[in-house]
Amino acid sequence: MIEWRDLTEEAAIDAAVAEHGKDATTSVAYRALEAYRGVDTPEYRFWFGLFLKLAKRKHVGWA
Repeated sequence: MIEWRDLTEEAAIDAAVAEHGKDATTSVAYRALEAYRGVDTPEYRFWFGLFLKLAKRKHVGWA
């Protein structure tokens, strides 16, 4: 697998979906959880930041 630092956001989303077979937001969330390992790391921040972008994009209104 390609190192996460070398991935564009789009390629990272594609890699997460290929690995987890879920929708993009869920797959990226899984990758963030896997990267966390009890410590805030740059890899975790990358995946979590990408998750937040995807989650905000899908959110509509107050519900």
